[in-house]
Amino acid sequence: MDTGPDERGSRYRLVPSGEETSRLLRDGRRLAEFTSTGDGKVTVEWRPDAEPEPADAAPGHALAAAFGTGAEPLWRLALVAVLELWP
Repeated sequence: MDTGPDERGSRYRLVPSGEETSRLLRDGRRLAEFTSTGDGKVTVEWRPDAEPEPADAAPGHALAAAFGTGAEPLWRLALVAVLELWP
């Protein structure tokens, strides 16, 4: 999911990085890992060099809460598709 540009000209992207987590990027630079449990609760682990500001946290939390985090691996999706075709 993408947002932006904001008033500073920054663009944010929330990209799945595991089955339950997604990473937040600002202008292509990795800032944090977000996890959403599906009940609206979002946790975040900021990178030590990120120096987050409220303007960084807001889009990350909003995207993670609205759309969730994580994704199934491609190999699992392909296996499920093949098994669906199996008689």
